[in-house]
Amino acid sequence: MAEKLVLVDLSAVGAIPTEEALRLKPRLTTGFSVIAEVLSELNEDHTVNRVAVTLPESFAENWFTKRISDFYRQNSAVDLRLNASNRRIDLVADGFDFAIRYSPPPEAGLDAIDLFGDEVLPVCTPGFRDRYELSGTVKSLRGIPIVHLDNRTPDPQWSGWQDWCQKFNVDGDPNSGGVRYSEISSGLQAALAGNGLVLCGITEAYDSIVGGSLVLPFGTEKRMPTGYRYRLLSVSGRRFSPIQKRFRDWVIELAIDFRQSVSELLEG
Repeated sequence: MAEKLVLVDLSAVGAIPTEEALRLKPRLTTGFSVIAEVLSELNEDHTVNRVAVTLPESFAENWFTKRISDFYRQNSAVDLRLNASNRRIDLVADGFDFAIRYSPPPEAGLDAIDLFGDEVLPVCTPGFRDRYELSGTVKSLRGIPIVHLDNRTPDPQWSGWQDWCQKFNVDGDPNSGGVRYSEISSGLQAALAGNGLVLCGITEAYDSIVGGSLVLPFGTEKRMPTGYRYRLLSVSGRRFSPIQKRFRDWVIELAIDFRQSVSELLEG
């Protein structure tokens, strides 16, 4: 039986390397360095195609996920990780490359690319519009089911029903009956279900309007701009991989096209 190689002697003061260990030290050090280099290369290979993005839940559901397949077609090797959350994510601590936020200008330490703003306006299904005979000439919302959204966003310029009715001289009771949602809902699903009139952002309602599932019962003129804007955020000075740069550029081009599409819809 081969004699066992002893590398340390245990004593009252701790582990002491033997002469054999001291002779092997240069080669062991080299060996560990090679292992570290290989592990580093494997880690780089694993993350080089990663794009980690955090974005608001409703925006992810109603806008972003309907468009991301286009990026996949162009970049089939991408390891895309989407975090749909209304929690304010720390990009560094939580390991995200980008955030898409509906927000005011960001704090120091973050680079921001402006994507687009938003406009708030009433939407409903075609059937709901016809049932209640809604049109641009309607001057009262009394008796019409209204969907109320509490704490929809911290944006101080996001309009509620009281603001909208005052702006366009429409008689309406802000405390009228109807479905009431709180905090995270855009109300879009309630509108699609025919539950009532919803004041919704054009960004999230756009696809449903173009697809015919929703209509603008009072036309495009009775809309109110918001204060916050959608922005693509990243940590200042961050170096991006090629695929992360392609994702950033893709989002920018997507935003340009969307702004044009919304302008054509609202301005005619």
